[in-house]
Amino acid sequence: MKWAACWALVAGLILCGCGGVQYVDNAESKEYSSLGIDYHDLEKAASDNTKSLLESGYVRSLAGLSKPKVLAISDVINDTMQHFSTQELTRKITRDMRNSGKFILTMAFAGSGGSKDKMLDSVRGARGDDEVNQYGVPEKGNIIAPELSLSGKIIQRNTKVKSKQRVDYFFLLTLTDLKSGLVVWDNEVNIIKVGKNTSAW
Repeated sequence: MKWAACWALVAGLILCGCGGVQYVDNAESKEYSSLGIDYHDLEKAASDNTKSLLESGYVRSLAGLSKPKVLAISDVINDTMQHFSTQELTRKITRDMRNSGKFILTMAFAGSGGSKDKMLDSVRGARGDDEVNQYGVPEKGNIIAPELSLSGKIIQRNTKVKSKQRVDYFFLLTLTDLKSGLVVWDNEVNIIKVGKNTSAW
């Protein structure tokens, strides 16, 4: 009987805990914002940067391009107090870049802002392996080198204003031509938040 009572108590606690969870849509989720970087901040930073890029003179110069430019994601440094993957930002941007038809993303080269597909090396490591049908193993010289590199940095600056705290976030992105080393586009998106000093991060 005692064990049955214990299990009933545990089950009740679990059910009570689950009862406090609710789903919210994008519009409602803004009501639960903090001074930290959240989904909406990353969406805005990605959207504004992508718009700037696609409307830039560099992208307009690609209008007659016969094939898309090969893009690699380089280092994107998170220099803030927030813990999040910079890939949340870069993949949103590169997705829209690819959808424009002017860029294609390589997974053979990547810095901290992206991720390299380990399967590329794994498959090539099977060359000469008697257990692997060599017909499907890529030959040497098939990986296409990137022409462009997307890099960036996210900076945070905190300022106390009377009883409140102001937090500025700077999303800096740069697109570099890897052949010449020249910057073909760069942009900065600023997000500013103000809240109580006791606001949860």
